[in-house]
Order: sequence, then structure tokens, then C-alpha cells
Amino acid sequence: MLKTYDVIVGWDIGGVQSKCACISGDFAFLSSKDMTFEIWKDPGKLSTVLEYLASDIPLSDTAMAITMTAELSDCFTTKAEGVRFVLEAFIDTFPGIQLMCLGTNERWVPVEKAMGDPINFAATNWIAAAREMARSIGDGIWIDVGSTTTDIIPIKENALYVRGRNDTDRLRFGELVYTGLIRSNPNALASRLPFKGDWYRTSNEYFALMGDCYLLLGEIDPEDYSCTPPDSGSVNTEGAARRLARLICADASLAKPEDLLPLAGYLRERQIGLIVDALYQVCSEPHVKGPAAVTGAGQFLGIQAALRTNLSILNAEAIIPDVVKKHFPPMLLPRIWPFTCHVCRSRSKIWRKP
Repeated sequence: MLKTYDVIVGWDIGGVQSKCACISGDFAFLSSKDMTFEIWKDPGKLSTVLEYLASDIPLSDTAMAITMTAELSDCFTTKAEGVRFVLEAFIDTFPGIQLMCLGTNERWVPVEKAMGDPINFAATNWIAAAREMARSIGDGIWIDVGSTTTDIIPIKENALYVRGRNDTDRLRFGELVYTGLIRSNPNALASRLPFKGDWYRTSNEYFALMGDCYLLLGEIDPEDYSCTPPDSGSVNTEGAARRLARLICADASLAKPEDLLPLAGYLRERQIGLIVDALYQVCSEPHVKGPAAVTGAGQFLGIQAALRTNLSILNAEAIIPDVVKKHFPPMLLPRIWPFTCHVCRSRSKIWRKP
């Protein structure tokens, strides 16, 4: 018989954001916490970050479910090195705790086994959320626009209908688009930009982020800007305009915030276009069809892309509880966790051991 635990902690360790969510054995929400931690700047601090995030969690009868995307950070020579580094930090920080890792094949293994096959445990956070969406919508496409990337996951008969399992293949098949609401570089979207009736070639420097566009356009709030600006400056309309002006080698004295609204709007359209391109690719695969369930910090971008691809939109609010949204997918790891209580395992097939 599988051992059960009083508390399950779901983890998602990213290159910029680390998150955890804590539930009881019968899936009652207990707590969640997140922290901005740019791992490439000081990877040795990861254990300290883990200790902080778990500081309010009782660890007497606790197990942990681990996913990550931090392994792609350029402080690691290979993804395998990055996976092992993150897992070693968990082993050192939580001795005696049951640590389980979610693999690309949707199966759980103990951390010790994952250490021996690290590449299959790189960037699997999307699987936990995708399986929950599959359970909820049956057939369709899940579009999740995050701060850094966009997932496009086809679903058929309550199961993932994906062609790619690792990020490289997912980029190839259009199921992963490396563009997101906050951290994407505008230089990757346009080589020229509209300003005061002319086209200006874009300076190829790290001056601004797409988060600056949406801050200037009023489509996000300052607290949604989940990373440090390129100039480490103010996260407000004036700061966003100052950074965007530098894209055309201007400054605040040459380009007022209102002058830059068309420039920001154009970049918004270019970003939606990237998602539209990938959606058409995914939808061209036989047996892939809508409707679309759209989630994430950039949900409004995903909805626009889905509408332009002639997909009907599901009410994602009815699928994802409010308590899950901020820490999605770590809140959903226990939904496919093999060691939850007997009550949880009996709810549906997705609760049983894969």
C-alpha cells in the first residue's frame, strides 16, 4: 500500500521565480509562497531560498513534489548539470523528507532515481498543469501565457495529445513559444518601430522588456512586473517610457510617454502574432481542435491569439480556482501525486499513481 502524508508541498523552481504551494493530504489549501530569485546571479543561494519558502510549513509528515525550469540558466553548462544542482539543493535542505520528481513521461520517481537520469526531469512543470486541464476540458487546446513563455497544449480524450516532451522538441512543434508578458525582449519581435509617423530601426541592446510595453499601455500593474527592469529603474509609466524610448536611441526629453503608445501597441501586435503562428501550426495537426482554455499572467494576449485563430474560448475561471492561479502549476502537482490520501486517490483516474 502506498504511504500517505499529512502535507504535500508542490515546488516549481524557475530561473527567475521560485514558488511553492502547500496542501493537506485531502487537498485542502494550506499556504503558498513565491520569491524572485535570479539563479544565474548566485546559484549557491538556492538552499537559502528553499529554506525561506518552506519556513512556515510543518515538515513532520510531509512529502515534496518537484519541478523546475531553472536548469536552462546559463550558469549551468548543461541542462543535466542544472537539474542535478537543483535536486542536490533539495536533498541538502530537506534531509529525511520524501522528495519526488515529475518526469517527461508524466511519471513520478524518487529524487535519487531522477539524479541518475536528469535530462528527463528538465522543464516538466507544464505537465502537472496540463494534466489537470486535460481532466477538466476533455478535448481542446490549453494556452498558458506566462511572464516568460507561452505553452500551447493540445488535449484529446482527457489526455495530453502533445508531440513534444522536452523544450527543444516543444519549440519545434509550436507547443512552446519563448515569448511572455514581462521578460521577453522587444528586439526579438521587431527590427523597426513606428514613432511620430516614421519607422525607426531598433537598437540591438538590452534596454527594455515587454513588461514595459504593457505597463505603458495600462494592461498590467506595477506589482505584475515580476523582475528587475534592465536599467534597475522605476516600475511605473515614466520608467517604462524611458526604457522604451531607448529602443530607438531616444530618451525622455525626446519621447514623451504618450508619443510611445503606438510603438508599444505595435510590439504587442507582434507578440500576439508569434502566438498566432504557433497556434496555426498546432491546429494543423490532425485531430487537434478547439475550444481553447486560456490562462496565465498574459491571459489577455492568449485570448486575442485564440480568437484570431478562430478558436472558441472556454471559461477558464470555472476551471481554475482563484487560490490556484498565482501558484499554477505548483498547486496542481498534488492532483497527479501518487502519495495523497485515499480520499483524493479515489476521486478520479488522474489522482491514481501514473
